[in-house]
Amino acid sequence: MSTNQTTTNDEEEEEIVTCSELLEQIDDEEAELDRERALYGNCDTDTCTYSQGYVQRQALFVCMTCYNNGNGQLAGICAACAFHCHSNHEINELYTRRFFRCDCGNSKLSHQPCKLYPNKDPINTANKYDDNFRGLYCTCKRPYPDKESPTADDSMIQCMICEDWFHSQHLGVPLPMEENEADQLDMICQACIMKYPFLIHYDESRTITSPPVENNAAASNSPACLLISNNSNDSKELHTIFLRDGWRKRLCRCVQCRKLYDDSNLTVVFNDDDAIQEYEKQALAKSENLDADKILTDSLQKLDHVKKLEVLHGINEFKKSLSDFLRDKANGDGILTANDVTTFFAELQEKRKEQKRTIFVPPDNCKS
Repeated sequence: MSTNQTTTNDEEEEEIVTCSELLEQIDDEEAELDRERALYGNCDTDTCTYSQGYVQRQALFVCMTCYNNGNGQLAGICAACAFHCHSNHEINELYTRRFFRCDCGNSKLSHQPCKLYPNKDPINTANKYDDNFRGLYCTCKRPYPDKESPTADDSMIQCMICEDWFHSQHLGVPLPMEENEADQLDMICQACIMKYPFLIHYDESRTITSPPVENNAAASNSPACLLISNNSNDSKELHTIFLRDGWRKRLCRCVQCRKLYDDSNLTVVFNDDDAIQEYEKQALAKSENLDADKILTDSLQKLDHVKKLEVLHGINEFKKSLSDFLRDKANGDGILTANDVTTFFAELQEKRKEQKRTIFVPPDNCKS
C-alpha cells in the first residue's frame, strides 16, 4: 500500500451518529407511523364508502392519472378505491374531507369502472371540489410535493373550514411558535376569514384563551354575546387565525351567534364531532388491531409450545441486547458508528449460534 493511499484512508472519517440522533430518528419514524394510523385507521380498504352516502369525514384521494388522461373533471375517491381500482396510478392524498361521496366509476371517472361498487349515480351533487383535486394547493397554486420549490421545507397546514392546504410562508402571518406546537393548532385561512369576518374575534394566536362556554343550555337563558363583549375594535385586520385545543368549547353559543353559524353553514364545523382530532382518535383506536404486538400474538397462537418459546426467547434476547448496547454507548462517548452496528448484530448472531450448540431443543416429532 502506498504512503499516499495510507494517508487518504487515515483522513477518511467513519460515518458516525450519536445516540440522541438515533433516538430522534426512531421518534420521527414512530410519529410518521402514528400519522398513517390516524389517517387510515378508520378506512376499510376492501369496501367502497359510496353506500354510506356523504361521509361525515373520511380519508380522500385524487387519481392524477385519471385526471390527466381523462377529460379533466374533478373527482375524489375513497381509500378502498384508491387501493383496488387505481392501484397502479398516481394518487394524491388529500388527508381527510368532510361530507364527501366517492366518485370512483361515476360519470366523472367513467373510463375507470369501480371494481367495488359499480352501480353508482352519474354524479354526486353535494360534493365540493377545489384546486386540490387538480393537484394544486395554497395561494401559490403549486403541487405538493413541489419539485421546483426553492426551499427544502414545503410543509403545509390545512384550513379547517375550506380544507385547502397552505404553506406556512404563504399564510400572511407568522406561525405561533411560542408553544412549539404549531402543527397541533387549527388554522382558518385569510380567505375564509374574509368570507366570515366575525371569526377574527376568535383568533388565539397571541391571546390567552377564554374559559369554555357552559353548554348550549346556557343559550336558553339569553347570555351576553361573547362576540359583542370581546369586540372592542371593529376595525381589526382580517388575516389568517389560529385556534388552540378546545376552541369549539370557547365559541359563543348565544341565540344570535347560533343563528349566525346556521346561516353561514358553519354549525357542523363547530361541533366537537367534526374535529380532526376526534377522527384521528377514533382511527388510532381502530388501528390497534393492526399493531405488531397483536399480529405477533395471533401468529404465536398457531405455533406449538416449543417453537413459541423459541420465538419469545429470541425477541426478549434481542430487546435486552439492544437495550444494553444503547445504554453502554450512551454512558460512553455517546457515538455510534456503522462498525458498531455491524459488530452488535454479528455478536448477537454468534450468541444465538452458541445457544443452539449448548441448549437442547426437542425435535418437532417429540411428544410430551
